[in-house]
Amino acid sequence: MLTTKNLYRAIAMTTCGIMIAAFSPEQSTSTDDLEKQVEDYIQEFPYQETFDYAMRLTGGDAGKLNQWGQASRELLKAGEDSIVRVNNDTLYKTAFVYLGDGPVVLRSDSPSKERFSSFQLQDDRNANYRNIINPAGSYTLYHGEKPGNITGEAVAVPSLLSAVVTRIEVKDPNDAADMAAAQAVFDGITIGGPTIREMPAVDLLSGFDEQVAQEANKRMDETARSVPFSKMIVGPGQEPGKDVPFLYHSAGTKVGWGGPATSHSAYESMFTDSSGETLEGSEGEYVMVTEAPPVNAFWSITVYDSTTGRLHPNEDNRYHINNTTAVKNEDGTFTFRFKVKCEDGDQNCLEIPAGPFDVAARYYLPEPEIMSGEWTIPRPAKVKKE
Repeated sequence: MLTTKNLYRAIAMTTCGIMIAAFSPEQSTSTDDLEKQVEDYIQEFPYQETFDYAMRLTGGDAGKLNQWGQASRELLKAGEDSIVRVNNDTLYKTAFVYLGDGPVVLRSDSPSKERFSSFQLQDDRNANYRNIINPAGSYTLYHGEKPGNITGEAVAVPSLLSAVVTRIEVKDPNDAADMAAAQAVFDGITIGGPTIREMPAVDLLSGFDEQVAQEANKRMDETARSVPFSKMIVGPGQEPGKDVPFLYHSAGTKVGWGGPATSHSAYESMFTDSSGETLEGSEGEYVMVTEAPPVNAFWSITVYDSTTGRLHPNEDNRYHINNTTAVKNEDGTFTFRFKVKCEDGDQNCLEIPAGPFDVAARYYLPEPEIMSGEWTIPRPAKVKKE
């Protein structure tokens, strides 16, 4: 049975250019091999999830590889978030590149020293292989033998398919001057590469028995709720199964595909409150009091509908609060409120669904105490009903 390591790469490289290749494992589910099949499913999940995101971003059109598939000069709103638990604190440019027909060049012509921006580069299994902070100039992405016609810095890519996620900090979305400054950086970021004519097709999971799929997804879901998100991310120089357990890697991929390495930005995903109970909007208001997270760039708090993993619609299109827009308490701490309906006078309030929700704290260029886990943000506490 063909599984796991370099699977997508092996399929895609068996012919010149891109081939149309479908792989569907033939499975039989017995007591003896159930555990092995569950492990196989878990290991193959990140490849399939990455390919599925590529299909969604391009609409299955190979001609949309090597170009921006998502590029919005405004912060994404509910209904526009094609990626699960997408950032709402940065402008986004996202592309999938295919390097079988030649290199792809990224450029950043208008960087700002006053504003965080980055190129996050991930391989075909959702593993980070490079983070470029505040990029400036050109970067040539290539796979295999290094080409002679390099523009700017050469970046070796471990797989033929790669995701490119660009983020540009927005300090205050309600400040027109700040948005214009962020958009200037955004507009200066470009991508160029050969036109791809055929899209590879990969099917790694549909052949598994339903019992296998259910058990594998159960393990991933349980892991995502109990393991810090930062522990589930594969960073540059790391390997799934060696530095990060396969189960952790797949769980992190499921709840937060595209998560960056902690050296870029550390995320804390909170699905439970301070008592260990599931965050549930129908239970009433929640409050979270915290000191300012120790970071070198910026931080933010975002809420999501746990049922969908997407932003929850609200009249104000307000899904996050960051270090610029948050209001401090007199003692320098911050109090965040999570309510189904925020009222006038509710400072630092984010609206939540009348159902399960989760909270993501993001720390850009975090200090060592965040990366080590020494500093963590308090969990939201349920406000007792009178």
